[in-house]
Amino acid sequence: MKIEVIDNFLPSFQFDSIQSFFMGENVAWFWRDNIVFNNEPGDNYQFNTAVYDYGREFNCFPLVQPCILKLRCSSINRIKANLRPKTLFHRRTPYHTDHSEPGNKFTSIFYVNTNNGWTKFKNGRKVKSVANRMVIFPCSLKHRGVSCTDQIKRVVINFNYEL
Repeated sequence: MKIEVIDNFLPSFQFDSIQSFFMGENVAWFWRDNIVFNNEPGDNYQFNTAVYDYGREFNCFPLVQPCILKLRCSSINRIKANLRPKTLFHRRTPYHTDHSEPGNKFTSIFYVNTNNGWTKFKNGRKVKSVANRMVIFPCSLKHRGVSCTDQIKRVVINFNYEL
């Protein structure tokens, strides 16, 4: 299964707007006891905010429209931003898929800030958190997020969609 990594995904003026908003103080972040659905609560926690959820647009949706256009989404299921606070050592989520439904479905992760966290795929590939980087892969590909230890937070935007 193909994993595509695109650096400098957006022009700087579009990326700067996204980064400024999601790294700023005006995002309504919501606590989640667990990161992976149906996983036991514990030391793996995060904050997230909905951008788009099965037909419902939230206030920050217009900011990510350049990503949607460039990804050539025909149908969007969900877009959410995730914030994981800095941890003393790297914490890994369980491997998971975002959707298990059949079809031409993809997951893309947009990295909002550069830090020493990463996304790890079960097939062994590792994608470092680099600002303005997009990783695109079939939604059936198992992956996990890894927290950072060098910045105050790791912020990514997760897209689930069909082509």
